[in-house]
Amino acid sequence: MKDRNNVFSILLILLLSLSLLTACQAKIPPASAAGLAETADETKANEQPGEVQKETEEAAPQEQPPEDVLKATPAEAPAEPQKKESSKSDDKACFQIEGTGVEKSILFSLDEIKAMKDAYFEDDFFSLNSYGTKEYFHFKGVKVKAVLDKAGLNKNAKTISFIAFDGYKQELTLEQALKEDYIDEQDPDKKYPVIIAWHENGSDYDPQKGAPFRLVIGQKEPGDVNKPQWVQNIAKIVVD
Repeated sequence: MKDRNNVFSILLILLLSLSLLTACQAKIPPASAAGLAETADETKANEQPGEVQKETEEAAPQEQPPEDVLKATPAEAPAEPQKKESSKSDDKACFQIEGTGVEKSILFSLDEIKAMKDAYFEDDFFSLNSYGTKEYFHFKGVKVKAVLDKAGLNKNAKTISFIAFDGYKQELTLEQALKEDYIDEQDPDKKYPVIIAWHENGSDYDPQKGAPFRLVIGQKEPGDVNKPQWVQNIAKIVVD
């Protein structure tokens, strides 16, 4: 009887203990959201640094490149419009041979004149102007005779006029134009033909500044004032 009472007392104590434990758990408040966040942060702090950094980079928005980098990137150039090739008659670097004293009129370009290798002539020409000034000029050009031969001289040809764009004109007889033994009064042994030059003292004439052709002629005799005969910017040669 006594043992039965002891068992009953133990069971009663266990039931009371369970009741008290249940009552205590019901009074404990749920964990707050802030507490959970702190717990998550603490967990991240314990992860590998590389992994945390990777997550941060993936979450961060993509940055735009700096403005100076954008400016440094070259923009694609627009396609250039095709240029129409100008005809020889539109070329400023040309002169015309015409008149009743030639078989045909011919327009010579600068390139065509330079291509006349057989007629090429280069030398220092002595000049004397109307003020008595004496100078030497270095010229490159072609003989007038070769240019006239291209046009074909008629039997009735007598005079040849070299006319500049501004209207300045120098007239020679056919004999004077074809003469190839003009002199330099300071060097009598030298002989010169009449030439059409495109180059003077180390530089070609600039077509943007006028027709790049100049008549150059030596002296007929000592004291001959030959510089005024050097017609610049020849536009045409008229043979009559």
